[in-house]
Amino acid sequence: MLMNPRSIILIVAIGLGSTCPVNAADLLVTQYKNDPSGAPYGIALEKGFFHNHSLDITGIISGAGGGSSVRNAMASDLGYGDVTAAPVIAAAEQGQDVKIVGITSRSLADLVLIVMPDSPIRTPADLKGKKFGISNPKSLGEMMGVLVMEKAGLKQGDVQMTALGSLSGALTALENGVVDATSIPVILFRTRGGESKYRVLVSPKDLPLIPSQLGMATGQAIKEWPEKLRAIQAARREGTKFIYEHTDEAIQILSKLYAPLPPKDVGIMVKELVEAKFWTEGRIEMPLLEQTVHAMKGVGMLQNDVDLKKIVDASFLPPDLQR
Repeated sequence: MLMNPRSIILIVAIGLGSTCPVNAADLLVTQYKNDPSGAPYGIALEKGFFHNHSLDITGIISGAGGGSSVRNAMASDLGYGDVTAAPVIAAAEQGQDVKIVGITSRSLADLVLIVMPDSPIRTPADLKGKKFGISNPKSLGEMMGVLVMEKAGLKQGDVQMTALGSLSGALTALENGVVDATSIPVILFRTRGGESKYRVLVSPKDLPLIPSQLGMATGQAIKEWPEKLRAIQAARREGTKFIYEHTDEAIQILSKLYAPLPPKDVGIMVKELVEAKFWTEGRIEMPLLEQTVHAMKGVGMLQNDVDLKKIVDASFLPPDLQR
């Protein structure tokens, strides 16, 4: 029996759809509107950089963070996500088919380590014997605390890490004297009063150099639609360069993204992060990942070293960033 042309076209379309990702897709970025790590994606979306690379990104989904974001990125149409570094390394060590394809932020400058204004604590070394508030054990906040204390010459156990269930909970505990210090995202810090209410103990440019977030892709994405991964990396790179080269215009765009944070505060935050060289164009710096593994071991996420070369694939970055 002969089939009419319309039926043939429909069957072919269905067949193609079963092996390729949809043309239009959402991009998953952890804490997209609550953390500045994802700012280059917002710029890329607003300025049409994805479109310029023949990639139809319809929107950006904000991931919850941790292993949840990794799982959601793995299940997404693109098989890509901008997620926290540690859960990706942990997932790869557990046998999940994921790779690190780019580093998107190269320090923890999107967090602030704070105390109350009247606190006697003046340096991280003064935290010996004190309580440090974190959202949950093995969180990025705890890793930051461990690295800051280590740099100050303190040993594990010198500072009591106190889990409070959420970032807001850690901040409330600080305000009520339950803990002596905490680390929170800079956007939450500024939303809750910033320098008028708290005192920053360590400036952004002095925070540990480990990636707060990075680009992750599944084995399926790497094998079946590598051109989409290259387009994401290229568009995000353009977004990053735009922030550094056209900072004032970038602040105007990001002020809409981070509302209701006042534009003045967005401007201060972005300029501080530019000074700290927080965003990276994507280059995979192995020492940063090695420091992440070190921090993961410090909070009990890992027991042994990791062969990072096995879980890194720089081939989707622009050629000059692959070296």
